[in-house]
Amino acid sequence: MPMATSKTIGEGLAYSYYSGFLKVVLPSLASRLGKYTTIRNKKLKILILSSGNLPGTLQDLKDIIFEGKTDKLEIDRAGFQKRSYTNNVYSIQGKQFVADMPANLLTLKDMADDHELTDFSAAQLETEVIKFTEVLKRILQHKTELEGTYEIIFVDERNQSFQEALLASF
Repeated sequence: MPMATSKTIGEGLAYSYYSGFLKVVLPSLASRLGKYTTIRNKKLKILILSSGNLPGTLQDLKDIIFEGKTDKLEIDRAGFQKRSYTNNVYSIQGKQFVADMPANLLTLKDMADDHELTDFSAAQLETEVIKFTEVLKRILQHKTELEGTYEIIFVDERNQSFQEALLASF
């Protein structure tokens, strides 16, 4: 039996994001787009900013418009009956897309902000965001049944704007 190895915070958060959200919503995403018939790329764009600093809403970022929500997915999960999941639909320069930003990355940002309490630095935050992204890619590549349902967009904010990275994905 293999020995468990110590994992980093970013790695744990990546698996949490996959098991708590992506494995639930990705299989049904295309069928839940309902009225959004003009979306050509029916993948969930998973948007990851290198700083871990996620805006409250995507429309807080320049040129992004909130269009609405996908149809609801309801399942019994983790002790909750009919837990509800939806995804947001946005547009940029007339191109509609479905997107999510991993909210658990805010944990890393909070840890860096609470440096005196956590002893976690801004440099560690960047390292852990990169580890999160690498592990999430590895998990999703291993889950062949989810192939074609997602697109990970990592934005190194030192070299590219969020909007540039998003537009390059179309």
